[in-house]
Amino acid sequence: MSTEPTTYSIKQTSEMTGLTSSVLRIWELRYGWPCPQRKFNGYRFYSQHQVDELTRIAALVKEGMLISSLIEDGLPKWPTEGATRRNARVLTYTRSLAAPTDRAEATLHRTLVDALEQHRSMEVQQILQRIFWTVRPQDEARTALVPTLIALSELNSLDRPIPEGGKIVEIVKDRCVQLLRMQRIANDALFVVPARGGDDAMAALVAVMLCHRGIPARPWTQPGVPTTAFIIATDSDGATFSRKNQLGTITLRGGNGCQGLVELLDPACPVAGVQEAAQH
Repeated sequence: MSTEPTTYSIKQTSEMTGLTSSVLRIWELRYGWPCPQRKFNGYRFYSQHQVDELTRIAALVKEGMLISSLIEDGLPKWPTEGATRRNARVLTYTRSLAAPTDRAEATLHRTLVDALEQHRSMEVQQILQRIFWTVRPQDEARTALVPTLIALSELNSLDRPIPEGGKIVEIVKDRCVQLLRMQRIANDALFVVPARGGDDAMAALVAVMLCHRGIPARPWTQPGVPTTAFIIATDSDGATFSRKNQLGTITLRGGNGCQGLVELLDPACPVAGVQEAAQH
């Protein structure tokens, strides 16, 4: 009988731990762990001990621990139970956002943020669909659309991107397109220009929020920028742009001369440069 220890390929390790092969490679490159051995053909293989440690680490990350705090000098740093509880809540900015005043909407909002924080991608998608079915269109931004984009960005900044994050962004964008179709938007509406590739959902959401504030707007989908007045939308916090006919820039959190999505939720907060132009 063979006395060779059992080893697993990266695909098998991924299936056993719930971590994607990409995550395993990124952790190895960025943190020097796990450090699998290589076969003669260069393929990685993992020991049972490594699989056990990866499974444990995966559970801690799912509970809210940061992978950067769990690896030290290329080795796992196991937290105490109290430390796990202290780090369980990581979406501090997202959780600081004002929840809807309606009780049912507030519950959906809280459940959505919990699912995002705990990396439950399928549940996030299900909750979003439920919100789209049950919440009034004008309340969807506060209940779901704004917190979703902000939470995804916050998770990325913490090096904890949620699985299927790109798909969730697409769901937000598609819903915003649907909401815009419900509006009667004039041909001379203000354009919202995505600053870069990947900002399409942000631009569509800003257009929706402006429409609900009585400012006709539509996302720009062509190359370049419009020859008429427009605003820039980007999920890059604090980004600044200055282009001809540009009225302003809206980012996720605002700052650095830009307005944030949260400010658009407040009817009393003017949209710098936009409402002034709309009155002329």
